[in-house]
Amino acid sequence: MAVKRKSARQRLINTAFQLFSSQGVAATTTRQVADLAGVNEVTLFRQFGSKHGLLSAVMEEAEVLSRLDSCFDRETVKQLTPDQALRNYFVQSLDTLDQLAELVCSVVGEAGQFSTANQQAVGRGLQSVKGFTNDYFSLILADSEPSSPLATDQVASLVTALLVSYAVIDGTTPYHDLWPSRETLIEWLVRWLLCLRSRPPTDPYLSLAPATPMVSTTADLPAPVVHRILQVARKAGVQSYAIVYVLFGAGLTPEEIAQLQRVNAVYDQRQHILQVGHQQRQVPVNQWIMGHRYGTYPKNPLTRWLKSRNDDAAAMFIGSAGQPMTAPLVRQLWADLTTDVVAPTGQPAAIEQARATWCIEMLLKGLTPQGLSLLTGLAEDQLIPLVQKAQERAALEEALRLDRQPD
Repeated sequence: MAVKRKSARQRLINTAFQLFSSQGVAATTTRQVADLAGVNEVTLFRQFGSKHGLLSAVMEEAEVLSRLDSCFDRETVKQLTPDQALRNYFVQSLDTLDQLAELVCSVVGEAGQFSTANQQAVGRGLQSVKGFTNDYFSLILADSEPSSPLATDQVASLVTALLVSYAVIDGTTPYHDLWPSRETLIEWLVRWLLCLRSRPPTDPYLSLAPATPMVSTTADLPAPVVHRILQVARKAGVQSYAIVYVLFGAGLTPEEIAQLQRVNAVYDQRQHILQVGHQQRQVPVNQWIMGHRYGTYPKNPLTRWLKSRNDDAAAMFIGSAGQPMTAPLVRQLWADLTTDVVAPTGQPAAIEQARATWCIEMLLKGLTPQGLSLLTGLAEDQLIPLVQKAQERAALEEALRLDRQPD
């Protein structure tokens, strides 16, 4: 299939984004941008008027920002619980900021030298991000109590400022120690925002607790349920089977699965590794899941899916229209596959339980909490409930073993 050539305007914006990020706004000339984009400099001035007009367009129309916007479908967001929707927002936003980090640091570093026009261009870019954030949060925080201390518009302003600060800090030094990990930072932000959805608790010690009931991520699934879900996924298609296999075989979250690229899968006869997230955290993909073997390292549901691909898309998983898979789509896939599956609690099987199942199984196999922390990217204190659940499970198995008839 022929690749549609980008318009001159989009090529100029993409090129300016690259040059502004790599060498700074001040050092970049309109001639450089035009030459690298393969257009006449006159075309640049006709489209943007000046370099600050081009900077404004970059801040508002860069492809990386448009991809962020496309990740959030209003109808899909409405189907998510508030905590799921907020986590999805922050995962996608921080992934985008990782790609914008150089540009943000460049703009911040040169801000003192900017003309008024350039400063206004940056301001419009920030307003664009804030507007998107406000629209998204309006869906999530729509039922906030009238007594909530901040309006949605004010929350959007604060979150925009926090995101820009994250990009500057993370792009400047990894030695800040302001948050243990990106996953922990997201958890803090989600908890804070959930507190705005209801009246503040009277007990100050509960002030950071989620205001709405959250699906327990420490409730694992029994082996028969896990194998049934995998069987349903196998019948649903090669990609569906691969996604569910990664959920149970590597313990990834929907957000992490949505970030995966095809190059992130590394496997041979001895191992199958996924490089996860912007820090390329290495996570093994298990052959054995709850006592059943689902292939080998080089031949399993994931490798079969990858080998079946005949497209050029970089994403490991793709949507029906060929676009990269998003976390909401992964959650929707799970919901479709588990419609008739009920967990032991009597509740529908939740996608978060797949990770809990993997974590507890790894602990029962002998992995230490410290090792599990490295594989999941979670702090050890966040894993305490899972460690306790694994200890309970081990104690139960030991008690059942002791109850057998003596030889």
